[in-house]
Amino acid sequence: MGKIPITVTVDEEVFEGFKKLCEKKDLKVSTKVNTLMREWINNNEEER
Repeated sequence: MGKIPITVTVDEEVFEGFKKLCEKKDLKVSTKVNTLMREWINNNEEER
């Protein structure tokens, strides 16, 4: 499965908090975003 770059606009405060948590948990931001998006899709599969 290939990967594509995307641009997402979020509140600065939200992004900074998310980035700090990822650093604290030793996670890459892009990997965590990908995981969260996949989980959200799986939880909302009936709407696809």
